[in-house]
Amino acid sequence: MSEEDVENVKEFMEVLMEVKISLAELNGKVDSLTDMKADLEEVKKTSNETHYRSVENEKDIAYLRKKIADKASKDDVDRIVEEKDNWKKTLPSWVAIAVSAIAFLFGVFQYIN
Repeated sequence: MSEEDVENVKEFMEVLMEVKISLAELNGKVDSLTDMKADLEEVKKTSNETHYRSVENEKDIAYLRKKIADKASKDDVDRIVEEKDNWKKTLPSWVAIAVSAIAFLFGVFQYIN
């Protein structure tokens, strides 16, 4: 074999090694995607169950509002709905207070230690 043939074979082997490395990387990525498939199916299942539950909750809410409207005055219904919606307005404030308290206590404990 001539030196040129040896060099060609050497270059060919280097290219084959690069191809082998690339295939191994691609195989790892395919395995990763395959592993994700089960997680995605679980997420989709949970999402569908949650959607079904929310639809059922909406039906129940509509039924209860109709039932309440038949038995209670409009003012009572408005008062009850406002009371239930009031927590949505005050929740961010309470969360901010809790986070501030935790941050304060964390700082105090770090100062002590």
